[in-house]
Amino acid sequence: MAKENDNVSFLSQSRRDLQKEMKRLAGENGLVLKNVTVRGHRTSLRLEPMMWRGLTEICEREGLALNEVCNLVEGRRVQSSLTAAIRVFTLSYFRTAAQEKRGWQPIPASQYPTISKNK
Repeated sequence: MAKENDNVSFLSQSRRDLQKEMKRLAGENGLVLKNVTVRGHRTSLRLEPMMWRGLTEICEREGLALNEVCNLVEGRRVQSSLTAAIRVFTLSYFRTAAQEKRGWQPIPASQYPTISKNK
């Protein structure tokens, strides 16, 4: 006897599970808008609550203010939005920390892909 979910492919089921998890991680309000000052100009960033928590943890660990981290990212991006560059930076930061915890050698910054700025 066939089960009810037999006609649902593994990929479509996984996709639905991923969508549910992403909604849960984003929180009820979805993206959160915050203002930061980058190169002396006020701008706003819309990020998921989990991304904001990650940035806050990075700031605490590195002893930097949010604006300082945003300025560091702004100074290194080449062709992308600041929001996208912040997401990539946050992911890269925690990936590096995870690799170091496993005893892997840190990836030199020169090997990171360049984030290009749209002009």
